[in-house]
Amino acid sequence: MIIAHNGEWLSAMIGAECALMCIDNGNYIVVSRVGARIWELIAEPQDLSDICAQLCKEFDVAEDTCRNEVESFVMTLREEGAVTCSVPDA
Repeated sequence: MIIAHNGEWLSAMIGAECALMCIDNGNYIVVSRVGARIWELIAEPQDLSDICAQLCKEFDVAEDTCRNEVESFVMTLREEGAVTCSVPDA
């Protein structure tokens, strides 16, 4: 699954959290430090597996736990309209 930003979003670190705001409609989301790192990683479209591999290098997390958490986080971002998810061409 390829994950990418959807629309124009601004981001700013506020302490240990990151605030994301959509320029188009004013919606905003506050995410954790790990969520902010995922947001950085998908500045260019990224495969879910590549995101998880990078996070496993940076954080002390098991691969299966990481994948489950990233999938859940990405689905939340998708529901908010912040990202798109697509299946790469075979």
